[in-house]
Amino acid sequence: ITKNIPQDIRNEYRYASVFARVNYQFKNRYILNLTARKDGSSRFGENNKFANFGAIGAAWLFSEESFLKDNKWLSSGKFRTSIGTTGSDLLGDYQYLDSYTVANNSYNGGAGLFPSRLYNPNFSWEKTTKFEAALELGFLADRLQAVIAYYNNRSSNQLLGIPLPGTTGFSSIQANLEATVQNRGWEFQVNASPILSANWKWQTSFNISLPKSKLISFPGISGSTYANTYVVGMPTNIVKLYNYNGINGQTGRYEFTDFNNDGRITSPDDAQAIREIGVKYFGGWQNDVKFKNLSLSFLFQFVKQTNWNYYRNMANPGVLINMPVELANVWSLNNPNGVIMPYDPGTTALSNTLSSNFKNSTATVGDASFVRLKNVQLNYSLPPRGKLIKGASIFIQGQNLLTLTDYFGLDPEFVLTGYLPPLKTYSFGVQIKF
Repeated sequence: ITKNIPQDIRNEYRYASVFARVNYQFKNRYILNLTARKDGSSRFGENNKFANFGAIGAAWLFSEESFLKDNKWLSSGKFRTSIGTTGSDLLGDYQYLDSYTVANNSYNGGAGLFPSRLYNPNFSWEKTTKFEAALELGFLADRLQAVIAYYNNRSSNQLLGIPLPGTTGFSSIQANLEATVQNRGWEFQVNASPILSANWKWQTSFNISLPKSKLISFPGISGSTYANTYVVGMPTNIVKLYNYNGINGQTGRYEFTDFNNDGRITSPDDAQAIREIGVKYFGGWQNDVKFKNLSLSFLFQFVKQTNWNYYRNMANPGVLINMPVELANVWSLNNPNGVIMPYDPGTTALSNTLSSNFKNSTATVGDASFVRLKNVQLNYSLPPRGKLIKGASIFIQGQNLLTLTDYFGLDPEFVLTGYLPPLKTYSFGVQIKF
């Protein structure tokens, strides 16, 4: 039998959904919302292509109550909450099916096939239970508005490839991971109009978010390949590293904590120092100021986070690339405060091992917080000129103009190497309306 495989690839993906929604409102201040739905996706196994989801939400416009309706300082007030489940099928097509790959080597003059994926008829939806509660307030005819929100999401049945022992002939099987991950946090937002007059106008807004994740449960994690990656009860963005103790003042070599006291530094036994990689909180401050025909807007962005620094991917000595000047601060007897172990040609096994351990140690994690002037725009509007020109404006704009940070690396917002960080740009333009 000859099987001809065309060069083009055709993927078929089908998604079907049916849902019902009921909204009920009583006295213009009590609101109830009920949603039920059934979803089906071709990306799951024969036994679990369909799943049921639902949600319930409620809101109370308490500012419409008789005891607050005529209040002069409170212009609007609303409390809302909701809870429900949603599903996700965000993965590639045909992941649950048996698949075969064409071998690179021929056999008896013909190409062969080898199995590359296992069949899993029980592969199913990733499910997330979402809860949210928020308080929305408006004061002084809504010139001051505030929103306080809390959310708590729990995800289970993650769509992951579960690693398998090499003796099975497969590296993994596409299945649902029996782990529960919690993502919760607070969000605050304030909008204000401090100045509103015929000539002057100033509007400002501030927001901040405080996200936090945690691995709630993971049955059998101690016997899985994730035992050295995750810890139940801790955030999901932790990393396990060697604990860096500095440079030995006698030998000039990097030193690390030997957790199992066997006289060697090896992974995973000695990679027990836990650091959290990620954002603690983030937000922004937006301002729009206008005086007659002149307007100015600017946005400050801020992030409190911990992330990898330059030490994580620093090149070995002798490579023809640009390096930070800090890497010239090499330890020696005359420079005992140096932060880099003495360089060598790269042929010494011990030096190479210590350098590798250094790149996988706590020395490579640092503060990556920053405050950035993200955007500034100055605009001047011109009145109509005759019958031809209905209006015109001149603007000057700048992006990423100023960054305040102690981060050791290319850019705290874009930690990945090999890519350009956010560029500082300026633009000037004239807009004419006819």
